[in-house]
Amino acid sequence: MKIILLFVLYGVIPGFQFTLFLLDMPFFGFFDAVNYFFSIFSYYFILNHILITLKLPFLQKWLPYDRMVKFHVVSGTSMAIGLYYHVMDKLVRGKLIDLLTWVMLALFTVLYVLAVLWIEAPGVRRLRRALLRRLGRKNLAPYDRLKKLHGFAFVLLAFFSFLHIRKAGVLDSSFTFAAVYPLIHLVLVLGMFVYSWLRKLWLPRFSLVENSQIHDVSVLAFTPVGRRSIRYKAGQFGYLKWNDPMLSHEEHPFSFLSSPSDPLISLGIKVLGDFTQKTAQVQAGSIALINGGFGNFIPNYAKGKVCLIGSGIGIVPIVSLIKDMARVRPEHEVLCFLAVNTWEDLLMEYEIKQVAKDFPALDLRILIYTEDGILYSTEFFRESIANPQDYTYYLCSSMPVRTIVLKALHELGVARTQFHFEAFSY
Repeated sequence: MKIILLFVLYGVIPGFQFTLFLLDMPFFGFFDAVNYFFSIFSYYFILNHILITLKLPFLQKWLPYDRMVKFHVVSGTSMAIGLYYHVMDKLVRGKLIDLLTWVMLALFTVLYVLAVLWIEAPGVRRLRRALLRRLGRKNLAPYDRLKKLHGFAFVLLAFFSFLHIRKAGVLDSSFTFAAVYPLIHLVLVLGMFVYSWLRKLWLPRFSLVENSQIHDVSVLAFTPVGRRSIRYKAGQFGYLKWNDPMLSHEEHPFSFLSSPSDPLISLGIKVLGDFTQKTAQVQAGSIALINGGFGNFIPNYAKGKVCLIGSGIGIVPIVSLIKDMARVRPEHEVLCFLAVNTWEDLLMEYEIKQVAKDFPALDLRILIYTEDGILYSTEFFRESIANPQDYTYYLCSSMPVRTIVLKALHELGVARTQFHFEAFSY
C-alpha cells in the first residue's frame, strides 16, 4: 500500500499534470519538455515532501514516518537536480529570470544547506564535513533550530513554487484537472501541515514518575495527567517534548521501553547530546508531551519465524516487543539476541526472562561482552541459527553493528528483503 501511494503521489499525479500540459501546447521541443517536466514534478515533490514528514499517527498505516523521512532525504536530491536544471536551462537559453525565480533558488539553496548541516544524510556526508570544517561546529546553530528552520523554509518554498508555476502559465490549461488540481493539492498539504502544528498544542500531558540512570541510559517512566493518553504498539517510538521553559521546546524521538499493556509509559534514552544530557537531570513530577506511536518495527508473527537482534541502546524496542509477547503469544518460533556490555545494561532483565520462561516459543539469547567477549559475526550466527534463511529479521543497533550483522547473515544466504530496521534517527 505504501509503495502504491508513493507511486501515485510522486509519479501518477505529476505525470498526469505534465501530460495534459503538453497536450495543450501546439508544439514544443525536447528541451522544453524536459524543462516543464522538472518544473511540474518539482512542485509536487516539494508538497509531497511536506506531507510524508508530518508527524500524524493516523498516517502511519500508509506513510510510516520513520521510513518516509529517509525517503525524503534521498529523493530530495532529485528535486535539487530539477530546480537547478530549471534555472540553468533559462540562463543557457537566454530567457529572463524573474525575481520570484531567484527568490526560490536562494530559498532552496538555504534549505538544502540547512538540511545538510542538520543531519548526516546519504550522498552528502562529505559536503557536510566540509561545511562543518568551514563554519566550525561552535558557530553552528543548535540542532533543534536547524530542524525548525528547515521545516518552515520548506512550507515557504511550497507556496512560492505555486506562485511560480501559476505565473509561468503551467495552470493555463483547457483541462480542468491541470488547471485546478495543483491548487487543491497545495491546500490539502498545507491544511495537513497546519493541523499537525495545531495538534501538538493539545497533545496528552504526562507526569514523570521516575528517572533512573543505568550507565549512560536514562529510563523515564510516565503516567498520564488526566484521562487522555496515547496509543502505541510494542516496538514503536514516540516524540518527547518537555513542558519546561528551561528545556528545549523541540521534540525528540525515543523508543518505548514499555509495552501497551503496562500501567506506565517508559522510554529508554541514551545520553549523547544536549537534549539527552538535560533530560537525564529532569526530576520526577516534571510534565512532558509525548507524540506517538510511530515506526513500523512491528514483527508480523503470523508469517513465520522471527529473529530479533539488538545491541546497546538498540535493545530498547526489542525489550518492548518481548514484554508484549505475554499478550500477543506469537504462533511461530521467535529467536532473540540481546547484546550489551554488562548485566546492568540489560534493561528490564527480570521481566524479559520471565516472559521467556513462561513462553517456550521464545528462545532468548543474552550476550554480555564483559563476561563472554562474544560479538556478532558470521561464525556466531552460523553456530546459533539453524536454517537462517527461514527467519524474518528485526534489527536495532548502531550503524557499524548493523553493517556487521547484514554482512554476516548475507554470507549465510539471508536476502536483504528479510531484514527490517528501526529507523527513527531523524
